[in-house]
Amino acid sequence: MKINELARTISQKGNDFIQNKGVLGFHLYATELLASSQFHKLFDLQEIAQAAFSESKQNYAHLDFSDLPITLAEHEHCFIDVYFWRRRATTIHNHHFSGAFMCLTGNNIDLEFTFAPEKPLGKFHELGKITLHQERNIKPGDIATIAPLNRFIHQNHHQAELTVNLCFRTRDREKHNLSSYLFSGLRYEKDATLLARVARLRRLIDIGNIQVDKLNLNSDDAINFLIQSHGMKTQNPLLTQTIAYLEKQIMDQHGVSVDQLMQSHNLEFDRLENEYE
Repeated sequence: MKINELARTISQKGNDFIQNKGVLGFHLYATELLASSQFHKLFDLQEIAQAAFSESKQNYAHLDFSDLPITLAEHEHCFIDVYFWRRRATTIHNHHFSGAFMCLTGNNIDLEFTFAPEKPLGKFHELGKITLHQERNIKPGDIATIAPLNRFIHQNHHQAELTVNLCFRTRDREKHNLSSYLFSGLRYEKDATLLARVARLRRLIDIGNIQVDKLNLNSDDAINFLIQSHGMKTQNPLLTQTIAYLEKQIMDQHGVSVDQLMQSHNLEFDRLENEYE
């Protein structure tokens, strides 16, 4: 059986499971199905490429995840994607879906974490303690289970020049934002409205000399803007002034330096990447 045919068969089984039993235990069933599938032995780049240009819908039509996402099979409640990754690491993040992923080729160092909230910083940000739960080296044929939201927080370090992972998953859970985490303990939600506000602010700063202090910017706006702007080289004096203004706003309101949190995170991130060389 070829990889596309197997993907359709496995996806149908997953869809039947959800229709009969719901999504609660799907991540365990998905792990079980992938373990018995031997997908990694059928990996064929040409066959996957042909799937990308078949009549099936592509879930990431604008290529907004991984270096190349391709959908192999899709049913009403679940689907199977293949994600191509060049050598790099993801953020620390959770998922608003459940399922499992299998390494088809390459090498993943997967770090799984727990997060204990300690201090809210607005509606979409909070400080807490992030702790490494386990470290796994995931090679072709190995599988990681994806439990939803904070039940599976991880960072994947793709260590080969090309790593390809197959993901068998449910659709996104509505009304749940993805979260990312810093090693320094900051959790930030990827809320669509918030991200649009921050993007709007950045473009206004690029367009002209606006008075940022006259805008109705809240803590979430300020923190997300500072995260996205950290380390950015710019010759725009208004952007430099805005970063300093928002950094002071968060320090005054919450006693926290986003710049220091980012620097601490980056030091730990670099240490890990050097360790995995």
